[in-house]
Amino acid sequence: MDLKQRAFFVAVHVGAGYHSLANSFAYRRAMNQACLAAASVLSQETGTSFDAVVAAVKVLEDADITNAGKGSNLTEDGVVECDASIMDGRTYAYGAVGAASGLQNPIEVAAALAKQSLRGSLSFGRIPPIFLAGDGAQAWASAHGLRTARQQIKPGEDTWLVTDRTYRQWQKYKEMLEGMEAHAPNSAINAGAQSMNNLPDLLASNEDAVMDTVGAICVDSYGNIAVGSSSGGIAMKVRGRVGVAATYGCGCWASSDKTQVGSSVGCCVTGAGEHLMKGLVAYECCCSISSLQVDPESACRDILLKAHQQGKMTIPEACGGVLLVHVNGISNQNLCEQLESLEVVAAYATKSFGIGYLTDTLKKPKVTILRQNLKEDIQEIGLFSSLFRFDKVESRKR
Repeated sequence: MDLKQRAFFVAVHVGAGYHSLANSFAYRRAMNQACLAAASVLSQETGTSFDAVVAAVKVLEDADITNAGKGSNLTEDGVVECDASIMDGRTYAYGAVGAASGLQNPIEVAAALAKQSLRGSLSFGRIPPIFLAGDGAQAWASAHGLRTARQQIKPGEDTWLVTDRTYRQWQKYKEMLEGMEAHAPNSAINAGAQSMNNLPDLLASNEDAVMDTVGAICVDSYGNIAVGSSSGGIAMKVRGRVGVAATYGCGCWASSDKTQVGSSVGCCVTGAGEHLMKGLVAYECCCSISSLQVDPESACRDILLKAHQQGKMTIPEACGGVLLVHVNGISNQNLCEQLESLEVVAAYATKSFGIGYLTDTLKKPKVTILRQNLKEDIQEIGLFSSLFRFDKVESRKR
């Protein structure tokens, strides 16, 4: 298929944290395939940004190298519980699942919830749900014929989503946690922080320490934008914990409001989620840009830095990353005539951040693992941006 038939833009990420050099190729391959999957949807006459996001995130969920879907981090008792959400900028439709087990592709269930919400009331005038958590998400998916759902799986027996790598990691962390609690039973609250102090040893062993979500942002030929996030959450999390990927206004946000000076903007967020949830980071980044308060780079940098600094007051290992796409000059014509400029921005307060993007003007996806050296008292946010002006591309990395 000729991907230049229709104009489009795709951006994806594979989480912020530390991506080992040994696994860099696997991460880049997953992002490359995700970009191509979204492009295949957007190249079709009926392709939408919403469906393209689902296609891209499904690829990332199926790649066992990422912390989403297959290969997700395990809870403290050894099961996979996933979070996912999706938002359509044109209709503001939103769907999410949280702490959901037995779902191969959580993004599909989130998307189905979002689409159902646009169909009106259920029987007896009931309002259709947009967010389902725990066993209810799996039950709803099964009842609605989604093949992504499976019956509930007992702890330690989820070979469908648990890989050898994540199981070994869980065993290692479980032993560490049990050892800490045995030596200091009254200091369980500090166990997580103590384990993070061992991060340099973990990195030296060439293992990955990817904190949270994967995500995708897609722009279709009409300038409409959609965003999706999916995550297995932090390793050794408490059962039932819902993270940033499923939280409204935090994991993703999208707006294709044609009244906002012809602007479309979408953002997805990744990282140690609790402090990012309190900061409504995705929503705040998009609102700052839509209201013309600040440029995309400054918005992502300042809002992420603020959330990071506030988070470190209570969570020493607080960190995160932001991926944002901003489109200007939208009219009712096709995207080639609408597009005055399109900018993709990545900001991260971690050692690395894996991102990729593809537009109809590129022959193949551009994928990279952004890296920076962090100091203990971080005051700078790593930044990357690419600015598209018609057929020109300007890239900046700091």
